[in-house]
Amino acid sequence: MSSIWREIGMYICLCNAITEGQVRECAQGGTCSLEELASTLGVGSGCGRCRDCAEQVLSEARNEIALPA
Repeated sequence: MSSIWREIGMYICLCNAITEGQVRECAQGGTCSLEELASTLGVGSGCGRCRDCAEQVLSEARNEIALPA
């Protein structure tokens, strides 16, 4: 798999074409909640089916940031 596909990851929100990579990038930028993510990217503003997955990816990304290297 090419590095660009690893950076993008899977689509989290199909309504707004938001990828896992975008969610992780927001987490690295300090986004801490699903509400902030929705405000920044629009995740969950369409059908709402992506909210659980987006929240899980955000949580995982925040945990990875908190772990010492």
